[in-house]
Amino acid sequence: MWIEMKDRKPEQRQSVIYWFKYVGVHRGYYLNDVDDDGVEHDIFAGEGGFLSDDVTHWMPDEGQGLPAPPKGT
Repeated sequence: MWIEMKDRKPEQRQSVIYWFKYVGVHRGYYLNDVDDDGVEHDIFAGEGGFLSDDVTHWMPDEGQGLPAPPKGT
């Protein structure tokens, strides 16, 4: 089941499946980072690269196949 980032964030370095409408569904991991200016960023990284602050939905990666995108997105 998809979780919205506004409701809950993954744990640091958690394996996740994530969704961003412009790149689709991907498998990777989550990092929470603070830049030099003290601004917090949500980073999702995987084989295809990384996204910073763009992911809207995620779910724990438990080895399942990649799901369909979240409904209504």
